[in-house]
Amino acid sequence: MKVKIIAYSDNICPFCYIGAKRFEKLKQEVDFDIEWRGFEIHPEVPKEGISLNIIFKSLYLSKGIEYIENLGKDVGLIIRCTMLYNSHLSLKANEFAKKKGIFKEFHLAIFKAYFEENKNIGKVNVILDIAESVGLNNQKLEEYLQSDEAENILKENSNFAFKHGITGVPTFIIGNSIIVGAQPYDFLKKAILKEQIMD
Repeated sequence: MKVKIIAYSDNICPFCYIGAKRFEKLKQEVDFDIEWRGFEIHPEVPKEGISLNIIFKSLYLSKGIEYIENLGKDVGLIIRCTMLYNSHLSLKANEFAKKKGIFKEFHLAIFKAYFEENKNIGKVNVILDIAESVGLNNQKLEEYLQSDEAENILKENSNFAFKHGITGVPTFIIGNSIIVGAQPYDFLKKAILKEQIMD
């Protein structure tokens, strides 16, 4: 049987982006299914966003970006974003992409748009443009974003996470193990292989 992984993630989290890219590489070596669950970490951020220079002092920001890019060097991580944007709409759009069977493509495209292209993924028109680029129907997506379905899913995700002591992202549940943060590629691979042996 395939190993089942549950991943709690937010589209504005660079460590989640690293994790998503590492799991894509891992699929070439080990067999597993992964379910990505949206978990919003900064709901207080306005749709127009907040400058990262306001949140962090410039020196610490540049050093932080350098550190994160080095951490994700194995997956070619690039960070060009200068703003922290609200991720709520993009997480709802993730659920639509799941329903249409192209979550992976949309998920990675959203990450790229935010981190590499500095796009405001808190805006509907930006979400729709990204969705169109991976083949999603814009009209149906816009209708979905206005519905209660995705909102309820995000609430369920948060409730489950808090109930199990999950308060940050990325958090990966691999079997009975809860793994937090952008863990090294080999660490994740060993965790999956260990679970395969136990099954």
